[in-house]
Amino acid sequence: MSIGEKSRAAVLTARIGGHYLREVIHRKAPTRLDEVPAAPEFLTEQWLTAALCGEHPAARVDSFTLTEGSDGTSSRRGLTVRYNEAGAAAGLPTRLFTKSTRALKMRVVCGLCALLENESGFYRRIRPELDMEAPRAYHATFDPRSYRSLFVLEDVAATKGATFGNPLTRVLDKAMAEDMVGQLAVVHGAYWDSPRLRSEFGWLLTGERWHTTMNNMINTGRMFRTGLARGADLIPPELRARQEELWPGLFRAMALHAKTPQTLLHADVHAGNWYVTGDGRMGLYDWQCTLRGNWAVDFSYSIMSALTIEQRRAWERDLLEFYLDRLQAAGGTAPDFEAAWLQYRQQTFQGVFAWVGTLGQGRMQPDMQPRDISLANFERILQAVADLESLDSLPE
Repeated sequence: MSIGEKSRAAVLTARIGGHYLREVIHRKAPTRLDEVPAAPEFLTEQWLTAALCGEHPAARVDSFTLTEGSDGTSSRRGLTVRYNEAGAAAGLPTRLFTKSTRALKMRVVCGLCALLENESGFYRRIRPELDMEAPRAYHATFDPRSYRSLFVLEDVAATKGATFGNPLTRVLDKAMAEDMVGQLAVVHGAYWDSPRLRSEFGWLLTGERWHTTMNNMINTGRMFRTGLARGADLIPPELRARQEELWPGLFRAMALHAKTPQTLLHADVHAGNWYVTGDGRMGLYDWQCTLRGNWAVDFSYSIMSALTIEQRRAWERDLLEFYLDRLQAAGGTAPDFEAAWLQYRQQTFQGVFAWVGTLGQGRMQPDMQPRDISLANFERILQAVADLESLDSLPE
């Protein structure tokens, strides 16, 4: 990190901290939609009426309650809303889900890494266009000065009977794995090699630029090295002597994106970001890491995390064929199998970065994931890198 980059990071952190301190002192409760609530606990009936009842002038929110949730890069809370008679008659949503940056650490990380631009842009501009299983957003907003944010989303557990899991609690069958990569094909096909990725969705960074920015802002290279040390016992024997190649391998892989058609990427498709609806459909949430780039980033990361090592080895070729067929049907131009297989091998490094880096997070960062989940993903993904000889697949 250069002196200039350190200075920019310090200035942004200080600015966010100043806004946060003023909020703690003044604790303002918002009433207008142009005000961004500092946290769900600051919500008011007036603000929720503006956010949820705009198409029904006679409707209003009479009361609401918050439920317990969890914290990571963002804070997640359930929200139950009661309306007046006009709101109830209009069928306005009563069970909702909120994401916010209520804590200072969350705001600093999201501000330095441009995560709020990604997720708010996805829910406001892209989600309405996609015919896929993902939560609907009723309101998505953030303040670019303080990095306060509040997203009011569909509670898919209530509306669709969705259940959530992680590598330790959920085992997918092959039909579920096919639906998972089929959902990715819908997203990728809709924006395959589209000029809109740059002209309309300008907040979408390339993977190479995003990783460079994050390394400059929060020193993700140091987190990566720390994560490898913490998970050393789980590094496959084939990679132990080559682990210093993994970090530069990430950037070598990202540089390849400029040579292939680009599309919209979720870019954080680990097992914990997938849910299963009551009728067995796979759904995808948590869109804060959206990028533009090569399709294989999402494909490889999803099956490396969501499947056991044995499942991935047994099904990866079949799942790639299934994905390519669905991609073509969704409007993409599918590469032939051998070209796609090479890209799959080359684009495993986003998943490596995500879980080696999470395992190596520092004291000043929010607790992103429990250690046992991080280690499970770490083991699955690094074994895939070894099995697929991903380091050797990259051009010199």
